[in-house]
Formats: sequence, structure tokens, C-alpha cells
Amino acid sequence: MLRFVLRWLRHFTAKLHYTKNARYKGVSKHRRIMRSQIRFLMHPEDEKEFEAKILADETVLLVDGPRWKTEFPEGVRTLSKITGTYCIVWSTSDIDQLKARYIEQCDDWYCESEHATIQFLRSELGDSVITEGRIAISTVYDHSDFSEPQAKQVDARFKMLRRYIKKEYCNSIVQWCNPTLPIAPASLKRSANPSKPDPQIWVGPYALEWMRKNDCRRIKQHKSAVVEGALTNAC
Repeated sequence: MLRFVLRWLRHFTAKLHYTKNARYKGVSKHRRIMRSQIRFLMHPEDEKEFEAKILADETVLLVDGPRWKTEFPEGVRTLSKITGTYCIVWSTSDIDQLKARYIEQCDDWYCESEHATIQFLRSELGDSVITEGRIAISTVYDHSDFSEPQAKQVDARFKMLRRYIKKEYCNSIVQWCNPTLPIAPASLKRSANPSKPDPQIWVGPYALEWMRKNDCRRIKQHKSAVVEGALTNAC
């Protein structure tokens, strides 16, 4: 059970076009699609620095989630106007206007330009829990109205942000544990509880400082998750 949960944690997927039926890094065999993601923990102060990195390009706009009340979303230049944890990073140099389809049942418009944007799922900070965030892409290279040079621009933007995270953040310092199961080493039928340090989650400097201030603070994929992460003893 723990092995399944940990595997799921390492590859958690928002149910959107970015990662639907996706391998998280690589090119699809059936279409020329580049999919990649990087997971992180961002304290609000880490997020401020990351926001500045994103918006250093004056063509970049932020969009509040993938569902809108109008056909064309409002693009903003500050995270303070993004009300939820789902933010779309969109550059008008990559695509002039985001496209959407109307969903009659809920009277919303749903983004259909994920192939031309970066998905930014933000960390949430509570009294004792910080949640994982990530950035992800699913860039389509053979889309009918999206050229290969445009696709390469999106990939380059994502790779720049990923390099920044890997340079400034720390990894292999978080272990996952299911508190409802016994503490035990790995066996033929189950994974170790707690797990080995996870190299796939990158911890921002302010998030790391926040975690270190209280040993009771935990990391979760979402606030109600059972499996939780903590800093390794060596950190």
C-alpha cells in the first residue's frame, strides 16, 4: 500500500491536458509532444522570487486557472491577482491569444491552449503543513495552429525556470511516511516507511528555513493527504 502511495506522490497529476496519459519527461511516440515537470516546495517568500524570475520577460502574463467566465481570460502581471493555486504562465510571444471552449453545464470557458503555456501549481502554506507545487508543460510540436519555433520557445521558458529551481533549491532532503502504518524497513511486500530521501522534490530556501523552525511541520501533496513528508535527519 505504501509503495503505491509513494509512487502516486512522485507522479501526481492534475487531471488536465498538461499531463493526461503522460510520461513526465520525454516525447510522445504518437504525436510530437514534450512533457516535463518539476516538483517543489515554495514558501511565499520563495514564490516572490520565482514570480520575479517568471515576469522578467515583459511578454509573460499570468492567468487565474484554466476555467474562465469569458472566452478570453484576463492576463495579469502579479501573482497577487491569482486567487487560486492553479496559475497559467502565458507569453504573448509564444501565442497571441489563449483559446477556450464553452462548457454549457457550468457556464464556463475552459482553456484549450495548454500546449502553448506552462502550468504553475502553487504551494499552500498552513500553520503546520506546506503542500507541494510544480511547473509542467505538455508542448505539442505538430499542432495545427502552433508552429515548431513557438513550441521551442515554450520549452526554453520551462527549462529556464527549471534550471533556476535546481540551482537555488535543495533536493533529496525530504522523506515520505505513512503515519497510519508501522515504521519498518523495506521488505518483499512493502516499501520502507519512511521512504528514502526523495530526489524529485526541490525545497526552496525559505521553505527549508520554515521547516527547520519546527520539527512538527510536515509536507503534503494536498492538505488532506495521509502520507506526509519531513526533512531528513541529516538536513
